[in-house]
Amino acid sequence: MAKFYRIVQAHWAASAMSGEGARLNGGRWNPPGISAVYLAESRALAALEMLVHAPREVLHLAWRLIEVEVPEKWIVTARHSALPADWQALPSSPSARQFGEAWLSEPGSLALKLPSVLIPEEHTLLLNPLHPDAARMKISKPLEFRFDPRF
Repeated sequence: MAKFYRIVQAHWAASAMSGEGARLNGGRWNPPGISAVYLAESRALAALEMLVHAPREVLHLAWRLIEVEVPEKWIVTARHSALPADWQALPSSPSARQFGEAWLSEPGSLALKLPSVLIPEEHTLLLNPLHPDAARMKISKPLEFRFDPRF
């Protein structure tokens, strides 16, 4: 089992694994209209991902950390050579969203392991919440998480 992490505001904890936020807003690897859940391979990377996306004034709010265990056989690792040339572009590129959408629309695997834009030697996990095996993952009860006030 591989363990991954997601940090969300407390009021979103109950729906954190639904993919609804990414469906409504899109993300690096999915366009709006396509459900996806983004996870990080460490607590620190999950926090860093939130820090670059959340306005500083919300960091004092109540946050929750969710631990997700995914069987390794359900994870496909994306090869760097297969990624779009501009996968690290800021803001995210249409080709990165198309790449993710193509993967999410295939019934094959539950999760795609991708390099993090923030730290390419570490990884994020793009999870298909509509995949039949999504219900079989081990998901922790949301745990209290606090950002250091120096942020």
